[in-house]
Amino acid sequence: MRDTFRLLASKFPNAILHARFLPRALRLVRDATGTSSAIWLALLCIQGLVPAAAVYLSRPLIDNLGAAVGSGGNWERMAPALLIAAAIAALLLVGELLRSAAEWVRKGLAARLEDHVSALIHEKSTTVELAFYDTPEFHDDLHRARDEARYRPVALLQNAGSLIQNGVTLVGMVGLLAPYGVWIAAALLASAIPALLVVLRFAALEHEFRQRTTVDERRSWYFDWVMTAGEAAAELRLFGLGARFQAAYNQLRSRLRTERLQLARTQLGAEALAGLAVLGIAATCIAWVGWRAVLGEMTLGDVALFYFSFSQGQRLMRSLLSDVG
Repeated sequence: MRDTFRLLASKFPNAILHARFLPRALRLVRDATGTSSAIWLALLCIQGLVPAAAVYLSRPLIDNLGAAVGSGGNWERMAPALLIAAAIAALLLVGELLRSAAEWVRKGLAARLEDHVSALIHEKSTTVELAFYDTPEFHDDLHRARDEARYRPVALLQNAGSLIQNGVTLVGMVGLLAPYGVWIAAALLASAIPALLVVLRFAALEHEFRQRTTVDERRSWYFDWVMTAGEAAAELRLFGLGARFQAAYNQLRSRLRTERLQLARTQLGAEALAGLAVLGIAATCIAWVGWRAVLGEMTLGDVALFYFSFSQGQRLMRSLLSDVG
C-alpha cells in the first residue's frame, strides 16, 4: 500500500500536466469527427438510462407476480405483471437498437479519428527540422506515435464512450439504492476504493514499462525489417547473418514478453485481492437486506431491486475504473 501511494504521488505532477491537455484532446476529436460526436454522446446517454429503468421496473414486476401467484393465477392480478414485463422487454429492445446505432456511429468516428491522427503525425514528421532525426529521443517519440496511432485513438474513444454510458447508468443505480439508506450508496462507492488503487498503480506501471522498453521495441522492429526486407536479403545470405539476427530478435522479444507477463501476473493477483474486498462488502449489504425482508420490512420486489441495483453498480464501478485507468 505504501509503494502504491508513493508511486501515485510521483506520478501526480505528470497527471496534472497531462490533464491540462484535455481541452486540446477534445478539440482534436471535434475536428476529426464534427457533429457526429454529439450524436454519439446523445445515444450513449440514452442507452445508459435503459438498464436503470429496467431495474426500477423489476420491483413492481416481482411484487405483482407474487400477488398473482397468491391469487391462484387470477387474470386481474396477472395483467399488471404482464404489462410491466412487456415494458421491460420493450426497454431491452430499445437498448439493443441504441447499442447497434451507437456502435455504428462509433466505428465511423474511430476511423475518422485514426486517419486524422495519422495525418497529423505525417504533417509533423515532414516539417520538423532535419536535426530532429539525429536524436534518439525523437525516434522514440515517433515510434510510440506511429505504433499507438493504429489503436490508441480507437481505444480511447471506445473507453470514453463506455465511461460516459456506464457513468449515467451508475448514477441511476445509486439513485435507486438511496431510499434504502445513504450508507448503502456509500458502501457501493467504498467497495471501489481497492480496485481504484489497483487500477491507478498498474496504469502507472504500464506507462513506465512502455516508456522504458521503447528502445528495445524499436530494435526488435529493426531486426524484423532486416530479416524480411528485400533490400537486405542478399547480404544476409552472403555473410550468413540470418541466424544471428534471429537470435537477437528472439532474445529481445523473450525479455519483453517475460516482463509483460510478470506485470500481468502481479496485476491479476492484486485484482483478486481487491475482488475479495468487494465481495465482502456486497455480502454484508445483501445479508442486511435479506434480514429486513425476513422481518417483513421489505418486499420481495425490494430485495430484487436492491440485488440488481447493487450488483449492477459494482459491475459498473469496475468497468468505470478500468476505463479511467
